[in-house]
Parts: sequence; structure tokens; C-alpha cells
Amino acid sequence: MCLSHNGLIVTAEPNTKLTKREKEVVLRLLEGGRVATIAERFGLSPRTVSNHLKSAFWKLGVHSQAELIELARSEPQRIGLEKEPSTQMGMEELEERCHQARARLVRRVEEAYIGPPALSQLRTATRAALPLDLERRQDWRDWLELRARSETNGDPVGDPQQGIESWRKVNIDRMRCLQEAGLIRNDLEPEELLSTIGALTLGAAARLVGNATEASNEKELRMIDAFIDSLDGSGRP
Repeated sequence: MCLSHNGLIVTAEPNTKLTKREKEVVLRLLEGGRVATIAERFGLSPRTVSNHLKSAFWKLGVHSQAELIELARSEPQRIGLEKEPSTQMGMEELEERCHQARARLVRRVEEAYIGPPALSQLRTATRAALPLDLERRQDWRDWLELRARSETNGDPVGDPQQGIESWRKVNIDRMRCLQEAGLIRNDLEPEELLSTIGALTLGAAARLVGNATEASNEKELRMIDAFIDSLDGSGRP
């Protein structure tokens, strides 16, 4: 019997030292996971994941995550891991997933702009795009994967707004409306402003996808909120 996950097989040989859960944690660690993201994936507490890692350290005679990763890569059979052929998602399926993710992004942002113009709408819309829950984190993982593969092929299409230029123009018009209402400084170009917000969101999202903790969420939100506060054109101190 074996458990397959992302190109690796976890064997169930009777002489394997690690438990099934310990092996699953090691697999996630090899994929670049951290204690917090591994805990989220398996519905465990960070302390439980740390205990699984400490148990693996003791059983395998290593003293750090770096040593554990090196051992798993150099001697996978020692802990019940061995390579299997890659089962990477096809581009067609990935593009369809991203298409659906963009539709969800548009819906969330549109909901933020209900009612009279207000700077708080821009804040809400930006937060709506960030990977602050499981669904949005998966959406961003798909976008980043598509972007990486597309750039490898010399045809970058992984931008969440790719293919929805008309919606981008709508958001530029929203920036103008906020300016006309005296809510955003008039010295800013709406198109450049939207591009800057997009770049900030992309950077924050990339960091949050790899480090989804309450502390990291709050850090990124504070940074983006500070930027949006700097746009205030109402003349308030």
C-alpha cells in the first residue's frame, strides 16, 4: 500500500521509521511549506505539526529542518519516500481554473463598490483581492503557477487581470470618480494608481500564499492600508 502526493510516493513498508502523518508533514516541508501552512493543510495546530517534525528529527538523527530536507532528498528510501512520474496539471485545466478564479475576483471587487463613492471602497476592494482565506489562496496559487509556466514559454499570461481589459477600464474610471468626489488626490494619474495598487497586491499576495499566518496577514494589510491612506484627498490631517 502507498500514498501518492505531488510526484512522491509514501510507501507503507513495515520497517519505515516515520508514521504516515510524519511522512506527510515531511512531504509538505519538501514542497516549501512552513509549519503554519502545513498545519492549515491538514487541519492541525502549529504545535502538533512542530511535534511531528521534532519526532522525525529524533527518529532520523537530524537536528534541523534543513538537515531533514537534505536527508529526504538524498536518501528518500530511508524514510519511505521515492520518486514517481510527474502528474503536473495540464495547461488547459490550469487556464480554466484561472478563468474561474478571475470571475470570483471580479465579483468580490464589484461588491466592494456598492453605494456612494468612498475611499473605504478602494480599501475593501484591495482586501477582497488578497489571499486571506483558503479559496483565495488557491486562486493565487493557480495564477502564480500559470504565470511561471507562461514566462517559461515566453508568453506571460498569469496576471489575474489578463483577458479582462474592459474591467480594468471600469476600475480606472472608479479612480477618477473618487478623485472627482475629492476622496483621492488630484495629482495622481488614475491608470498609474491602479497599476501601483495591482503591483502592491501582487507582492503581498505572493508573500501571503507562502506564509499564511494571522501575523503575516496583519502585516500586509497594514502596509496596503498605509498606502491607501496616503491617497486621501479630503484634506484631513
